[in-house]
Amino acid sequence: MTESRRLVLLLGARGAAAVVFGVLTLVWPQLTVLALAWVFGAYALVDGAVLTGAAWRHRRERWHGLAYAAAGVLGIVVGLMTAWWPGVTALALMIMIGAWAVLTGGAELWAAVRLRHQLRHAWFLQASGAVSVVAGALLWLRPDAGAVAIALVLGVYALITGGIWLAAAWREYRKQGARQSQSWTRPTTPGARVAH
Repeated sequence: MTESRRLVLLLGARGAAAVVFGVLTLVWPQLTVLALAWVFGAYALVDGAVLTGAAWRHRRERWHGLAYAAAGVLGIVVGLMTAWWPGVTALALMIMIGAWAVLTGGAELWAAVRLRHQLRHAWFLQASGAVSVVAGALLWLRPDAGAVAIALVLGVYALITGGIWLAAAWREYRKQGARQSQSWTRPTTPGARVAH
C-alpha cells in the first residue's frame, strides 16, 4: 500500500469516527453522564488506536511519528480512563474531555507548525487543532454545565473536525487519482497520441 493510500485511510478513519460520535451525541443529547462517558471513551480509543498505528508507520520520521504517538497515546489513555471510571461526574468528565481536546489540539498545532515544510496536509492539522483547543476551552469555561451541554459542545466539535478530516481525505484521494491519470495520459514518444 502506498503512503498516499495510507494517508487517505488514516484521514478517512479519523473523520468517520468523529462524525459517528458527533451524530450520536447530537441525536441523543439527553445521554446520561455514564452513557456519554462510554460513547466518548469508545471514540477516544478508536481515534487513539488509529493515530498510534500511524505513529508506528512513521516511526523513522522523528517529529512526524512523535506527534502521532503523543496524540494517539493520549486518546487511548483518556478512553480507558472513562471506561474504568463508571461513576464519573459531569464536572470530572468535562475536565477530562477538555484536557484531551486541548492537548490533542495543541499536538496537532505543534505538528502543523513544526512540519509545515514536510507535510502537504498541514492546513487541516491547523484547522483541526484550533477547533479542538476551542472546544476544550469552552468545556473548561463552564464547569457547571451538565451532560446535555457537554454532549452538544462535543457533538458540534466532532462534526466539524470529522468534516475537516473527511474533506482532507477526499482531497488527498483526488490528488492520488489525478497523479494516476497523468501517468496514463503522458505520451511515451514526442509523436505519441495522448491516451484517454
